[in-house]
Amino acid sequence: MRDLINFYLTELIKLRRTFAFWLTVIGAAIIPLMLIITYIYNWQMFVPATGVNPWSELFARAFNGIILFMPLYIILLIGLIFNIEYKANAWKHLLVLPLSRETMFAGKYLVVFTMVFAFMALFILFTLVAGEILGSFKAELKFGIHRPEFFTVLDFSIKVKTAVLAIISIHFWLGLKVRNLISALGIGLAGIALAVLMNGKGGYADFFPYAYSIMLLNHKLSTDHAKPERFLLVSMAYFLVFSLLAYFQFRRSFKG
Repeated sequence: MRDLINFYLTELIKLRRTFAFWLTVIGAAIIPLMLIITYIYNWQMFVPATGVNPWSELFARAFNGIILFMPLYIILLIGLIFNIEYKANAWKHLLVLPLSRETMFAGKYLVVFTMVFAFMALFILFTLVAGEILGSFKAELKFGIHRPEFFTVLDFSIKVKTAVLAIISIHFWLGLKVRNLISALGIGLAGIALAVLMNGKGGYADFFPYAYSIMLLNHKLSTDHAKPERFLLVSMAYFLVFSLLAYFQFRRSFKG
């Protein structure tokens, strides 16, 4: 366990001065920043009716934006993480370390999940800051007299992260199998384009991993904890299958 923690922290620190780090920070800020600009220039349109919590609408709009952006972020993030190793020919240096292949695989995977989690956490934080800024700008928007529904936001953020599990595992596997960053990005962009064409609605979209986040568009933020949608369960199934494929690909590619 200590080896895993040390390797994980080393890999995480390695990303501090890379574009992957700034992609996470800046990418998480884009949607909240756009919302601030939109609300300021059209604030009359967003004055809530009596008894309506303006935070709910703000987060609904923010999540709609991040749902479309997040698959692209994940594809770029994983591609950049693997490209660092391939470009610097760093795999050979990692493989001489007195660590098991399982430790290296788990450490790399944990770094990806940490960055995705940080991206979502920063996005929520920046959206909260955006609401506070808007409340200070115009009292009529009523952000100051209402509070965000934190459990509802948390619940929906978990659904978003579950929806992208399939893409994370598929591109982690691709990162080990396809050494060319452009090729991996091309596959991902083609998948996103096809998902948009499907419009994320039923039928084959339920089994197409790139469509799952899009299927959450205009999803009502609710405290109703009903059983998860089928596509979220399928996303978890994809995650298990492609995580195993990625592990075996890692073992095959870097035999000790």
